[in-house]
Amino acid sequence: MKNSSMNMRFFIHTLGCKVNQYESQAIREILVGAGFKECLSKETADLYIVNTCTVTDKADRESRHWIGTFHKTNPKSKIVVTGCSAEQDADNISFLPGVAYIIKNADKARIADILNGIIGSKLLPLSITDFKGHTKAFVKIQDGCENRCSYCKVPLVRGALSSRPIDDIVKEVRALSDKGFKEIVLTGICLGAWGKDIVPGDVVRASGLKEPSIVDVLKAIDGVGGDFRVRLSSIEPLNVTDELLEYMAGNVRICRHLHIPLQSGDDEILRKMNRPYRSSQYKAIVERAISRIKDLAVTTDIMIGFPGESNHNFKNTIDLVKEILPARTHIFTFSKRPGTDAWDMVQSEDHAALKRRFYELQTASFGASYLYRSRFLGRKLDVLVETRRDKLSGWLCGYSDNYIRVQFQGDDSFMKRLVPVKIDDVSLIRTLGVC
Repeated sequence: MKNSSMNMRFFIHTLGCKVNQYESQAIREILVGAGFKECLSKETADLYIVNTCTVTDKADRESRHWIGTFHKTNPKSKIVVTGCSAEQDADNISFLPGVAYIIKNADKARIADILNGIIGSKLLPLSITDFKGHTKAFVKIQDGCENRCSYCKVPLVRGALSSRPIDDIVKEVRALSDKGFKEIVLTGICLGAWGKDIVPGDVVRASGLKEPSIVDVLKAIDGVGGDFRVRLSSIEPLNVTDELLEYMAGNVRICRHLHIPLQSGDDEILRKMNRPYRSSQYKAIVERAISRIKDLAVTTDIMIGFPGESNHNFKNTIDLVKEILPARTHIFTFSKRPGTDAWDMVQSEDHAALKRRFYELQTASFGASYLYRSRFLGRKLDVLVETRRDKLSGWLCGYSDNYIRVQFQGDDSFMKRLVPVKIDDVSLIRTLGVC
């Protein structure tokens, strides 16, 4: 397939996390730079790139679904499968109809050379200059995970910690700011662990050096000119340090928002999950963060149905949610992943009980969100307006720095701008404003 890129039309479909979305943008820029042409419609593509996710069984099924859909759409096309499902399930994926290439995460930067049959090319780090189709731009600052949660397959497919150099991060942020992006979201597989592989902990302890941290990244970005704000994506509880909170509290550019995964509010389940904290520690971290940063929004992830979770264990999770009152909660159900410690654990098959738990937790999370958002009635928040209107109301919508989704009436000229909006009405599921 050497020198085949001329006029070849490609279409990218991305599943999963912000890191995958970032890497799809990098792939897009690599292919366009090599002479490929991106399709606006999947029906006209010669080449499909499926950037897969494997965090749940559902994600694996969705990856296979899209591979099949693209093959049916254009049976003569070639399908490239990359991303996390391709890391450990390449043999099975390779037999799916239409799959011509399987590209591991580490080789994503070489995608154009692989498609053109070029062997032995130099592997360069992924980078971006734009973020097509997004109001916010994601910047990947690290890869790999230091945790070994018993339910999670991600460390198996993403590997060891790898921190991106600060100079590269700053250069990319500057380019995205120059493109007019008003919000930069720093993302990674284990975001708060940035820097731990640069100077190992034993070296820090022996030498007395300061351990590099994500605060060093934030300080460097603060030197970039431009009118934009910075948001941290998901950060593990033990990475929410006093240093980070102090810096966030003193810098108006950093969004007043921390997404801190909880997973369970029960200590027995946390131990089985191999999470490195207990419920009282998590509560103390949240309380410390809220006390340090005025109007901070804490959002979280909670898993239901982990093997062995009893009604008593689940009640402890509900009770903790009612104590910490997260501004938003993402609820998901345990999914057995091959290769993880939880693979052999006995899982409850009582789907009716799981459904009841889901709705009970959802009710508690809606109530917590309502209480948080109600504090801002009559106050103005700077909202970054999305380029798509709310599907139901047709109103403009966007997010404040403390992650409140606000809807308000206005014309399209507000899109992609930071607009001061007065919060006028709050319900369990909506926040309405007036510009």
